Amino acid sequence: MINKLTPEQKALIPSYLDKWRKIVLASELISQNTASEIVDVLYSFLGKNIPKIILLNNPLAAINQILLISSKEKGLENNFADDLERYIEKQLKEFSRQTSLISVGSILLDNRVNLESLENLEDQLDSIPGNNLNLLQMILRMNQSELVWQLWSKGVDHKAISSFDLYYTAALFDFFISECDCYYKPKIYQLLEQVVRAGIIIFPFEEYCFVCDRPLHLRLDNQNRLHAEGEPAIEFTDGYSLYFHHGVALPEEYGKLHPREWQPEWLLTQDNAELRRVLIQGIGYTRICAELQAKELDSWKEYTFLQIDNPIDVEPICLLKMTCPSTGFIHVLRVPPDTNSAREAVRWVNWGIDPEDFAVQT
Repeated sequence: MINKLTPEQKALIPSYLDKWRKIVLASELISQNTASEIVDVLYSFLGKNIPKIILLNNPLAAINQILLISSKEKGLENNFADDLERYIEKQLKEFSRQTSLISVGSILLDNRVNLESLENLEDQLDSIPGNNLNLLQMILRMNQSELVWQLWSKGVDHKAISSFDLYYTAALFDFFISECDCYYKPKIYQLLEQVVRAGIIIFPFEEYCFVCDRPLHLRLDNQNRLHAEGEPAIEFTDGYSLYFHHGVALPEEYGKLHPREWQPEWLLTQDNAELRRVLIQGIGYTRICAELQAKELDSWKEYTFLQIDNPIDVEPICLLKMTCPSTGFIHVLRVPPDTNSAREAVRWVNWGIDPEDFAVQT
């Protein structure tokens, strides 16, 4: 029984993730025949009858189709995604039994590691950039207020079998089989490999199976984060698109423009701190101050108090510039127009707590 990996084996872990990430990203658009073949294999493996297959262009279209069918007829009561997950968990636990490297907990959920047996395996896996390609989760998050409520109100389980989630699991299977010489059941690995190579998302119900094609374009930065400038980072064949800037989701009105076309005025109305940070990085602090005609009125430690003379609002526009000592990131927040100093602006940002007191409390 293996209870410790060699340095050479540890060094191979990132390469397995990279291998399977490349496989899922290199997938071609799926045909009806290929979709039918995968569904047949999946349902046969699970011991279920073959359902009616509906091929769609993107996950949002699939969810809308699921909602439409659920309002008219039955057949969506049972979702089989958890059934496959249980088979996968069982095989991963068998790998655990054979190697004593991974805890027998829910590996798919938290990848807990027996650090006494294998130090830092979780850190090595999770530190690889770009592991999160959960397209369905991204779409639901960006449409959450509407879609999640409708699915919940109709009692529809929207869990899916996604190539973009399972590539991580395929990498684990490959590693245990190839490097640790673990015994495995070929059918589950073959099914897993077939799904990942297809680059699809499957909603497997009893009478219907909805299969979503892979995106036409999936654009990443050099750290494998979703990223594109002036074009979608995720683009499906029917035109449905999602925009990202170095892994941060953008609204379409930002994403469809190149960062050099972003407007400093957007900072004055954008409440989301993460989006403000992206805008500041994309526009650049120099351009922000120049185009908004900001002048420095006061400074205190790493904070600068600015005012914009440009009459683009009914009230004077006062800004607090904050430079993070650890990262060097520059943050700019709008503060009340009656603010008179940098320290007063910091106090307002900290909900009335004086910055010296705040430093003591933290």
